[in-house]
Amino acid sequence: MAVPSLENWQPGLSGTTFKIWKFKENDEVYFSCQLPHTYKEGTDLIPHVHWTPGDRGNEESGNVVAWKLDYSWININGVFLPSSTIDMSDACSGVDDTHELASNETIDGTSKKISSMIICRLYRDSTGDTWVGTTNAQSPGLLEFDIHFEIDTLGSRQEIIK
Repeated sequence: MAVPSLENWQPGLSGTTFKIWKFKENDEVYFSCQLPHTYKEGTDLIPHVHWTPGDRGNEESGNVVAWKLDYSWININGVFLPSSTIDMSDACSGVDDTHELASNETIDGTSKKISSMIICRLYRDSTGDTWVGTTNAQSPGLLEFDIHFEIDTLGSRQEIIK
């Protein structure tokens, strides 16, 4: 496993050159999130990856990027359980510089509370991945990862209690 590479990306091959994280097979990043006080307790999370094929859209048309997320989610004073994995694999649309969205699974939120913590590993898995480009510059680019959740109030009435 390796760390993704920060690479140049110039949409449409003109204008400003941006930097985005390019993921070769088995590249990974780690992060953690605290569920905010707006979270509707007990509801599911919907994680997804925003990505781009960059200038490889035409070449990679229909090829799959196997985005995966390993996670463990626990309430305050709980004990972290072994990780679970969700598959957010996505096929390339075939158009250069497209904003692609990979999402097809939810994370069960039964009994989860505000201020619970989810620890994560986001990676590109070689299993099921059919992307052809093998260099950093040819790899799919991560635009952003986020998690949608249901909201029921603007916050909580107490520090760690709804």
